[in-house]
Amino acid sequence: MKTKHFLMAILLSVFSLTAQAAGSPMNESFTNLIALSNEAIEVGNAGDAEAFVDSVKTVLTAIGEQNDQGSSIRLQRADARMKKALKAGKAGKLPEGIAAMKEAIVQMEAERK
Repeated sequence: MKTKHFLMAILLSVFSLTAQAAGSPMNESFTNLIALSNEAIEVGNAGDAEAFVDSVKTVLTAIGEQNDQGSSIRLQRADARMKKALKAGKAGKLPEGIAAMKEAIVQMEAERK
């Protein structure tokens, strides 16, 4: 009987942790990521491709950290746009990289559906 209660308590704990992890993106904030993205755009507008690449890498690192908290479709879409920006920046195509960063911001600011 005690074993049955113990197993039930463990199962309830596991389910509550899963529910919390699944629900965490609902409250996600992109404020920091948007600020970092805007900084990367400013650096790109200055014309320094290497600094732009470094800035985009910083944003991608921050996205990875936020993704550890809980992923969402908006975060995944923004991540894809930023990777596109990184690739463009490495190729020296700053206008394309800046455009991709702006698209990433649009994804992060999109209303949750």
